[in-house]
Amino acid sequence: MSGKTNSEPLLKVERLYKSFGNLEVLRGIDLSVNRGDVTCIVGPSGSGKSTLLRCLNYLEKPTGGAVFLHGEPVGVRWKGDKLYEMNFNELARQRQRMGMVFQGFHLFPHKTALENVIEAPMLVKGVSRTKATEEAMVLLERVGMKERAGYYPAQLSGGQQQRAAIARSLAMKPDVMLFDEPTSALDPELVGEVLAVMRQLANDGMTMVVVTHEMGFARDVADHLVFMDGGVIVEQGKPVDVLTRPQHDRTKSFLARVLDDA
Repeated sequence: MSGKTNSEPLLKVERLYKSFGNLEVLRGIDLSVNRGDVTCIVGPSGSGKSTLLRCLNYLEKPTGGAVFLHGEPVGVRWKGDKLYEMNFNELARQRQRMGMVFQGFHLFPHKTALENVIEAPMLVKGVSRTKATEEAMVLLERVGMKERAGYYPAQLSGGQQQRAAIARSLAMKPDVMLFDEPTSALDPELVGEVLAVMRQLANDGMTMVVVTHEMGFARDVADHLVFMDGGVIVEQGKPVDVLTRPQHDRTKSFLARVLDDA
């Protein structure tokens, strides 16, 4: 706990810009995420959703603006009156507070599900193998993977691999979980099992930022829904308001298309 009041956003984005060469992908993003809230980000391909998510934990270095976690800037630090980029170790410590789940599962293929989960706590935090294993088994049970703890990724379905990846991120006990289209690489029949785990995390009070195309999940689980297009936030608010009473024509046309396809 940071000791700050709950009214202060856990995660705050201020005037965030990101360019790749001459291509401006993010154009002045402002966003606040409160502790315990689920924020879902939706929008067409190429709108900047995943880039925004990667900027939150400095996997991508913003071109301008800033991200704050517990009121502290992400990826940079003050030294006197000057701002310096964090070194590798400082950034690694900060990233421990933000779990990241990608489209691909990125599990170590030569390690079992259990070994994948205990790796970071042991190497990064110095947790003993016994304690790491005890905590990992609790997490694997939480995501419905306890019976598959000894399986290698090649022996697991895509949904099982993604649930193991979620357990791996949770093992670092992050303050916020970032999900980048976590179901997009899955066969349709496996999507539900991953979304069920995410729903339970939300029910347990985990702060989450989720880039997703699963509109039903966004409607049912999100506290805050963000619609992005062209590198900006076009519209945001409570899911019921954005989905049923969109104010902008761009939001209306996007929702008309994706909800018709659902």
